[in-house]
Amino acid sequence: MEVPKIQLLLESEVPQKVEKKFRELIKERERGIPTAYLIGEWEFFGRVFKVSKGVLVPRPETEILVEKVLELIPKREKLKGFEVGTGSGCISISLLLERQNLRMLGTDINPEAVQLTHENAVAHGVKNRLKVRCGSLFEPFRGTKVDFVVSNPPYIPEGMWESLSPEVRIEGRHSLIGGREGFEFIEMLVEDSLKVLKRGGLIALEIGHDQSQKVKETMETKGFKKLKVFRDYSGYERVIIAWN
Repeated sequence: MEVPKIQLLLESEVPQKVEKKFRELIKERERGIPTAYLIGEWEFFGRVFKVSKGVLVPRPETEILVEKVLELIPKREKLKGFEVGTGSGCISISLLLERQNLRMLGTDINPEAVQLTHENAVAHGVKNRLKVRCGSLFEPFRGTKVDFVVSNPPYIPEGMWESLSPEVRIEGRHSLIGGREGFEFIEMLVEDSLKVLKRGGLIALEIGHDQSQKVKETMETKGFKKLKVFRDYSGYERVIIAWN
């Protein structure tokens, strides 16, 4: 005799240890701890990545960044890319999984993020094609040359920190705050990328919803050309790509 699913759910006994853990998680969620941190993982670009406190939780807007880079890099050519601020490693690893001839370098100033990127690279089978080191911008790989630079950099102004929800602040100041005006880190990133990009290489950035004009002006001043801007799901100009 078949038993209705709802009856099974209502009559099944939950082990006390499981119930206790569930209630603890509910309390943590009520305190504003993101669900991604509570379960220790989050989906990005159709795959699951390990995440932890102090490292940016992957967001749908960043999937647009990955999509646009994939549209612009050849499938069969052997290329080398560089990600600044790897966080969980979801950007670099997603690119590597979609491009078998690609190799990536990455940096992050947070040693926990570097470790997390490494763990995710191992889990997704790309550890041999991804080198990640702790440090700022391109410094840990000084002298290298790459075909493209990609980054979801911190771009929130310092003065907005206190107005952010506790749920967002827990992701870490270094992951979110891009300087006094929120643009300073992007400015350094654009300028320093010229030191590592090969001629004709591209830079692809996720930016703040109100930063596109300023970023475009900076890129053009530094000599970048053929600028392309793409909107996010809310209609904001969120991703900008340019060539040197």
